[in-house]
Amino acid sequence: MRIHPVHLALGIASLVACADDSPTGPDGTVLFETSFETGLDGFASDGTDLDDPIVEWSIERTQEEAEDGAWSVRIDLDNLNDAGKIWIERAFDLEPGVTYDVEVSYAFGTSDFGDVNTWTIIAGVDPESPEVADDLTFQGSTSTGEDEDVGVVWLDKSHAFTATAGASGELWVSLGLWGTSEFPRTYYLDDIRIEFTPR
Repeated sequence: MRIHPVHLALGIASLVACADDSPTGPDGTVLFETSFETGLDGFASDGTDLDDPIVEWSIERTQEEAEDGAWSVRIDLDNLNDAGKIWIERAFDLEPGVTYDVEVSYAFGTSDFGDVNTWTIIAGVDPESPEVADDLTFQGSTSTGEDEDVGVVWLDKSHAFTATAGASGELWVSLGLWGTSEFPRTYYLDDIRIEFTPR
């Protein structure tokens, strides 16, 4: 996990460690950042709608492409059933019952282009781990915005959420892809920044 020098300068005198080692500011704000340079930093892979027929998929660290540093997360889905959804997820330990404004930003690597047969990004914040399609939040197209194939393009993505931590104090962040057409596709995630600000 990497912490931006600006945040260290502003808050080093009052930072304390919460249960997942993310820095906590004096107002209860929790900041988490990673570019996967030393591991998955607590993220695990999950998926749903991956049968009938069974499809092959994987989520793993790679040095093939990176927007920040040398590593990223590669997401592969051979979407034979036209419905597969795969993602990475991580639980953050916060204050039970507290409502947070959550800003999730990340670099998204895609080679999709145009408006036809693009897929859909998954990005959400929930008090429980998502397990099925109805638990997921969908955030728009995977297209680079180009009219032709120009290879992998890194796009800066950002989403704002409001979520209330449950009795356990957990909020789960999920990032991934919904395959909306029957093709094999590869995408990348990097430079993730998540900030929880209590209301």
